[in-house]
Amino acid sequence: MTDEARDIGRRVKAARDALGLKQEELARAVGFASRQILSDLERGVRDVKASEAARLARALRIDLASLLADAPARPLVLWRAQPCEGAEAIEAEFLQWCERQRRVLRLLDQRPLDQLPVYDVELARMTYADADRLAGDIGQLLGLGVRPARGLSAALESRFDVTIWFLDTPGGCAACTRGEHGASILVPRSEAPWRRHFDIAHELFHLLTWSSARGSVPRWDETEAGRHAEQLANAFAASLLVPAEVVLRELDERSSERRVRLGELVAMARDFGVSLETLVWRLHNLGLWPEREIVRKLLADPRLRELDKASQAKEWQDPPTLPERFVQAAYAATLRARLSRTQLATYLGCGLSELPSRLAEYGIDEDLAEMAAQDLSVDRRSDDLDPLPMPSGQA
Repeated sequence: MTDEARDIGRRVKAARDALGLKQEELARAVGFASRQILSDLERGVRDVKASEAARLARALRIDLASLLADAPARPLVLWRAQPCEGAEAIEAEFLQWCERQRRVLRLLDQRPLDQLPVYDVELARMTYADADRLAGDIGQLLGLGVRPARGLSAALESRFDVTIWFLDTPGGCAACTRGEHGASILVPRSEAPWRRHFDIAHELFHLLTWSSARGSVPRWDETEAGRHAEQLANAFAASLLVPAEVVLRELDERSSERRVRLGELVAMARDFGVSLETLVWRLHNLGLWPEREIVRKLLADPRLRELDKASQAKEWQDPPTLPERFVQAAYAATLRARLSRTQLATYLGCGLSELPSRLAEYGIDEDLAEMAAQDLSVDRRSDDLDPLPMPSGQA
């Protein structure tokens, strides 16, 4: 038994446990003839062949480098409402992308910058009014203006260095994590744009109060404290995306004699980049509709849902496959010969033949990029050179 074999076996078992796979399931996925082969491998009494290591990494949804060498401890992932089927695989994929970003930045001699403010609060004692005030502070800090949803993603990336990943998740469940890779948010790709905006704002609350989440179980919805935290995050997201002063002023402009048409509410929701449900509940919480049953009845009306749905088609936009700055950083590492093209294709989730088109999706023209990366020597011959004369008429 070698130290290397024992370490690799330990990593395989840890990754398998994280995915919730039995030895029989992983052995079958990798193509081993029997479960015993995997058992010997995990105990470190059998060396891993190169071809087996590659298949193991794919089956375990980790990068080969993470299998062959120690990676940082697996960070906590907080789910908004963890999907009951396939959750482990989705979480592994999310963390794999986060780890790839960490590795790319390290290849560029950079470290992930975690510039998010830290709010050390006791969530159990935090009130909705506290969440509303926090949303106001963050909105001002990010400079989100009167339509926060429009610039939230860009502001989080540029000001707080938060990376947003749009992945396919069953059940439309969002999540977030914070660790050595920085701060990251997982958003379901299939959701409507206004739903994605709310997911990002909701997860931002958890990232801001991350110190209070340490030691918590990922399934927050299984505990009373977790359910309260989720409600606080919802209140924060609604306050951030629909600022009270702005929405009340706009409602006054759209209403007549304290009455407003339903079509105007739908138009306002689209204008603020939120769902109609978010807007209506926000107005209710601001005292416009004192009866909760009136709100529930309104939102349950199928005609209103049809009206809302009819206004959505032209607003729909698919998110990028990968964060642009991740793609740019990975390509920069390739230009510096620190990441091979084969590795680049793997990191960008495509085949080698598909790499040019994948890069083109992010505006990367390889010919121009390679030209821009060329070094030119600058040889200053003397410090005593006379300055060049200005062209006629430019003095």
